Amino acid sequence: MSKDEKSTESNDEKSKLEEMDQSSFRWLGIGVEFCIVVVACMLFGNWLDTKANTSPGFLILFFLFGFGGMLYSMIKRAGGLKWWK
Repeated sequence: MSKDEKSTESNDEKSKLEEMDQSSFRWLGIGVEFCIVVVACMLFGNWLDTKANTSPGFLILFFLFGFGGMLYSMIKRAGGLKWWK
């Protein structure tokens, strides 16, 4: 094997590792976003519950909205549902 072939292989491996790192950091960011949105929705629902004295109705409702919305967002980012067409 010549030096050119070895350097090409090592460059390919480096580019694959960089792609994996970027992909993993992208999904880590989506996970953090998921948690932040769900917690923010729950806090808003809790605040509405204290104002309307309807505990825990709005908390549960806004948890479901936040969770469902972020789940939909994650599926869309991952490429959608291939079998749903």
